[in-house]
Amino acid sequence: MPEALKRKQKDGTLYQRPPAIEAWIEKLESVGAESRVLQFAGVSRMAPEYVPTEVLLYFLRRAWADGEHGQFEKIYRILMKRVDQSLCSKIWNSRIGSATDIRDEIINRFVVLVTKDCASQADMLDFYEVHFDQAMVALRTSVLRKFKAVVGDVTTVTLGSQDADGPEVSPEVAVALENFLCGNPQKIDDPAFRSVLFAAIDRLPQDQKQVIGLLLKGIPIDAKEKDVMTIARILQCDERTVRNRRDRACKALKAILEEEAEL
Repeated sequence: MPEALKRKQKDGTLYQRPPAIEAWIEKLESVGAESRVLQFAGVSRMAPEYVPTEVLLYFLRRAWADGEHGQFEKIYRILMKRVDQSLCSKIWNSRIGSATDIRDEIINRFVVLVTKDCASQADMLDFYEVHFDQAMVALRTSVLRKFKAVVGDVTTVTLGSQDADGPEVSPEVAVALENFLCGNPQKIDDPAFRSVLFAAIDRLPQDQKQVIGLLLKGIPIDAKEKDVMTIARILQCDERTVRNRRDRACKALKAILEEEAEL
């Protein structure tokens, strides 16, 4: 029996998965985990045996909740491949920005949602289990609106830099930038400096920007505990690679900020 969703609609009733999704979940609950993963992968969306993405998400969340981290990583890879393929068919270069930048921003936001959902065992992804495509349309629309809101040549609005004060800067990023701040790390609390900092982050190569963005969200690079979502697990690389990207990003940020200070 599929586990009930927790999120409530405006009328106070719980979200309900469509009957077809419930039926798929019940069917696959009786299948072994490895066989289930094989059925998730490598099937055309037009094929009758194609498993809806809502069902993948259900088993992804259950795998994390049950401590089945090996299964979680396998399903996560399949899910993210589907998301990427879908975005590649729907997002293209335009006057508001690079298709790659827009797709990466959408993926980053979705990854943060998955991470927070795993960390809190809350209801953040409940609607995605009901209507995944509709939820992704809303996410895409939110990102595209921010890109369209940018004035001039800057066509990337990422990492929450449109917020009034910007996101919180993680201790790791703050320490890495301390040399540039001439021993005055409190400068990060200056709204004007934060604005310059986030604009500089937007100029980083995508792999470095991804790492800094996740650090800003408070996600650790690595952890001994298997039930902690980390940047290394999200990006599916080892912690040394993540730290190298972070170090290169901080070096680049220092150079950009020094250049800005001379203007």
